[in-house]
Amino acid sequence: MLTCDEFPAALGEESFDVILDPIGGQARIANLARLAAHGRIVVYGNIATFEPVTVSANDLLMRGQSLLTYNSNLASQTRPQRLADSAARALALVADGSVRIDITAEYELSDVETAIADLAGGQTRGKSIIRVG
Repeated sequence: MLTCDEFPAALGEESFDVILDPIGGQARIANLARLAAHGRIVVYGNIATFEPVTVSANDLLMRGQSLLTYNSNLASQTRPQRLADSAARALALVADGSVRIDITAEYELSDVETAIADLAGGQTRGKSIIRVG
């Protein structure tokens, strides 16, 4: 298992066609450097930090790359029905077995600080859940 300190050096010179980035900050800068020509990076969070990352549209254009963002909080405010419909379709895929979610860590609500620290520190893979009640 890689730690945050070992990423991205452990990847060598490998580049990727698609990168999903919920982390932000320095990880986002490293991800942009790993994006292949004609690749796409999808940004959907800033778990690590809200430190701004500047991306040049001209640099992306020259490499044929694209950056796509998704903000579910904004969607809940501006298009709540669309978000609800998407969530219902996603849950239906899980319910019928078309999509499997690997839950690799479970925490009690009283251990939420540990869950966040484990996620930020790279100790967890897959999905973590917090049990409420």
